Amino acid sequence: MRLIRFRLLPRRVSLPKRSPGRWIVIALGLGVLVAALAGAAGPYRQTREFREVVACERGIGDCFGSEAGSIAGRRTYTTTSTTTSNDGNGQTHTTTTTTTHYEVTWRRADGSRQARDVSSGFYTKAKEGQPATLRLWRGEVVGVEVMGDAQWFLPKSGATLDVWLYLAFFGLGVLLWGLLFGWWDGFFMLGFRTFAWMFMSFLPVDTATNALAYGLDTGADLVWEIVFALFFAGIAAGMLFGSLDD
Repeated sequence: MRLIRFRLLPRRVSLPKRSPGRWIVIALGLGVLVAALAGAAGPYRQTREFREVVACERGIGDCFGSEAGSIAGRRTYTTTSTTTSNDGNGQTHTTTTTTTHYEVTWRRADGSRQARDVSSGFYTKAKEGQPATLRLWRGEVVGVEVMGDAQWFLPKSGATLDVWLYLAFFGLGVLLWGLLFGWWDGFFMLGFRTFAWMFMSFLPVDTATNALAYGLDTGADLVWEIVFALFFAGIAAGMLFGSLDD
């Protein structure tokens, strides 16, 4: 009687270094990287201009526009994230984290409303119906002041810069994969490695964009940012490089 073996994982197929498929992967990664960096040029310049107004505000004051508004609503909500990792013995460990978010909605002079996540301290002071001073830059609200406390936000140019930088990081990953590895072992592993690679970029990109807009934090805040960035990037890097073992 003939026994048939079934492989649970797809066989790893290595592409020759000079194969057309490998060159396509390299060209795709390089193209995405170059296009993303070109797209980031405009938002980067605008965010630098925003930074100049921030410096003026801190040095002189009244450099941002002001508008009378009010707190139209507030709420809290939670989100849950799950992280899966493999140890050296082949066992899978799953960690679930629940995060509480604090959201405040304000009303502008024209009646329009906008909601953003804020810190827990600002949320405590921002009561519904309370007057608020809205700080403006090129027509958009970048800060809200209530009872002597202020919550500042990244301008749209900064959020757009984040997107382009994430795309550039993705293109870099595709380029490195084509140059250094270039094998194929199924869609699941492709998705897993892509998730791990992109997860490494979240905190560094966010920190870099906020530093460009508002300046780098100092003291304990800077230390905590570095520790958190290294911690989560280390987890993602362990997942990524662990998946490369034969």
